[in-house]
Amino acid sequence: MRGPDDDPSAAEPGAPAAGAAPAAGDAPAAGDAPAAGGAAAAGAASAAGGAPATGAAPAGAPPAGAPPAGAARPAASRLRRLGRWIKEYYCTIDVRTLGLFRLVLGFLLAADCVRHWAEASWAYSNDGVLTNHYHLFHPSSGYNFSIYHAFSSTAEVHVAFALSLFCFLCFFIGWRTRLFSILSFLLVTSRDNRLLMIENGGYVVVNLITCWAMFMPTGRRFSVDALIRSYRERQERTAAGLADRSRPAWAERPYVSGIVLLAILNLGTIYYFNVVNKSGLVWRRGETVHYVLHLDRMVTGIAVLLREHIPFWAMRGLTWAVLVVEALLVTWILSPYGRRVTRALAMGGMWALHGSFGVMMRLGPFSWFMIGWSFLLPTPEHWDALERWYRRRAAPRVVVYDGSSPLAFALMRFLVRLDLLELLRFEEARPAAPEAGEGGAREAGAREAGEGGAPRPPLLVVREAGDAPEGRMFEGAAAVREIVRALPGGRFAWPLVWALTLGAPGALLGLAARRRDGIARFFGLTRAPRPRPRPAAAAGVPSPLSEKVARGRAIAREALIAYLGICAVSQALNENKSVPAILKHPQPKFMQATIVYPRLLQGWGMFAPNPIAEDGSLSVDAITVDGRHVDPFTGLPPDLDLTDARGLGLGQIQQDYFNRIRLDRNKPFRRPGLQDYLLKYHVRTGRPEDEIVAFDVYWVKDQCPPPGERTPYKNEAIPIMSYRRPGYRPRPGLPPLPPALKEASAGN
Repeated sequence: MRGPDDDPSAAEPGAPAAGAAPAAGDAPAAGDAPAAGGAAAAGAASAAGGAPATGAAPAGAPPAGAPPAGAARPAASRLRRLGRWIKEYYCTIDVRTLGLFRLVLGFLLAADCVRHWAEASWAYSNDGVLTNHYHLFHPSSGYNFSIYHAFSSTAEVHVAFALSLFCFLCFFIGWRTRLFSILSFLLVTSRDNRLLMIENGGYVVVNLITCWAMFMPTGRRFSVDALIRSYRERQERTAAGLADRSRPAWAERPYVSGIVLLAILNLGTIYYFNVVNKSGLVWRRGETVHYVLHLDRMVTGIAVLLREHIPFWAMRGLTWAVLVVEALLVTWILSPYGRRVTRALAMGGMWALHGSFGVMMRLGPFSWFMIGWSFLLPTPEHWDALERWYRRRAAPRVVVYDGSSPLAFALMRFLVRLDLLELLRFEEARPAAPEAGEGGAREAGAREAGEGGAPRPPLLVVREAGDAPEGRMFEGAAAVREIVRALPGGRFAWPLVWALTLGAPGALLGLAARRRDGIARFFGLTRAPRPRPRPAAAAGVPSPLSEKVARGRAIAREALIAYLGICAVSQALNENKSVPAILKHPQPKFMQATIVYPRLLQGWGMFAPNPIAEDGSLSVDAITVDGRHVDPFTGLPPDLDLTDARGLGLGQIQQDYFNRIRLDRNKPFRRPGLQDYLLKYHVRTGRPEDEIVAFDVYWVKDQCPPPGERTPYKNEAIPIMSYRRPGYRPRPGLPPLPPALKEASAGN
């Protein structure tokens, strides 16, 4: 991951000015990178169904005295075995894992969208620090594209974020999953490109993980798409149909593709370079955690408390522990053997490592999306173990439903699709038949009872499963509770169901029971689903043309994945400082565009080679028309001394913008961008007396305390921009404006 002080626009290939290609330089052990490209190609070929041409053998026995043919067979056999081995251990993934991964990724994308939406006015609109028209004519990088450039005013940007959130939520629930996965990738990369000065390694992780998700069938399980497809393919009409729990092949068959290999290798590569790039003396001395906890612009209140109470020897141990865990994660993630243990250790290690980062530092999306990436690691063995564990704690139940009610039968069809552990059984209950000899009047009365609400079976009741028919019965809210607890994860989801029903699930069930016929008519429900003609492909008999089209799509998909893998390896070699100079290489223009447009960068080295020892933030001393001094970013008097700070309380977006705008390379974005934003302070507050007539922007910095101490030192305020309104004359009784300050450099 890029260090917090690195300008994202300065580390990308093929971009003019801020987008210069990384210079050939130092580097790590590059053994992983070439292997990643080769393995991705091998996985792609294997998933596409191709077989090595060298494996073909001529019919009949080879003529005597022909050693080349005999020698070719073992080589071809070894290649086939290698391909099968890579396919089995690195290119295959359980579709349940993909479904869970989509749920986690979709939730994170939606949450991150809300986080950025809160900063939309000043960060993404023309009322903020960078207008879209200025950015279009002065892009931050050589390859820059953003849908957000089409939205100008604050109101328009709010619409853009609302549409983005809608797309992320559709991806989360798995409706039109393929479409919304592509749109999600386009939206997150567009948001990143709109304001590159706030980009850090976490944004790159979001771009990468969303890109790889586009190529995965994440909607096959736990999704609206899977539910709709199941309804289309299985049209139960009787109680016997509900008892048939056979599952279609698409919901059970593991997914095989080179994208699985690429995603797992990329995850391992992140930790590999995060270890080898941390070669500085501060890391070896164990002082990194001390310095990181004293970066007031980044830390949370929890970190402030920890740094004041944890002794230095404990911080030293934590520093070395970070290196050890990151190194172990590489092995745990990439190990082909014992994956039931190693993958579980990897997930636990990632959750512990990034969970602690996330609660102690304001790093934006990095920690949480790395945890989200870990959800690609569960194997079928983990799912089987989880199922056994849950079965021991869940109780099977029998759902007795009104067999004459279309609404009840529709609810049972829905429950069948949620009951993945098959802990529910279903039985019909029908109205009592009229007694013999009562004639047509009694039959008419029974029909009226069925329509109007006289004696009918309950819409549904639940009883304990077992051989004894007189098991304990549950009705109303208790019935809903027992059903939910029998479903996968229902024991933990029941409080959420209770909250969503406003604490009245029984009342809602009773209302549905009383209005069962009206609700069924409103939704057009019938006792059995209407039969629909199904094409041959839906019946499991694809046509020859559809087979050829599917094969062509698979080949094209795997070829694109292999190309992206090559781009990733090339970028990792060029961008990571520990890679030997001999492996650095120029990239073709089309490869640079592939990498930089969607920001699929591969530079990893959080706080590498040494952590930051200098803290700093932006402070504005603005003079209002009535003579007051105020910082427009805070609304408070300017603070030009950081040595007494106990955390600045800045969000990631604001603190990264402050850290990047102070750099000399970003001077073009101070005027008119930052200057215009500051001068509109009175418009934002709605107070004419807040109109600004002069301001000085400072980069205020200090040095983190040395190891064993707790007080920062060497505070300095560097003026990086100064403004005085031309021709301004102060009101009577106010002093004249001070002369404009000479601007200085606060870093490159």
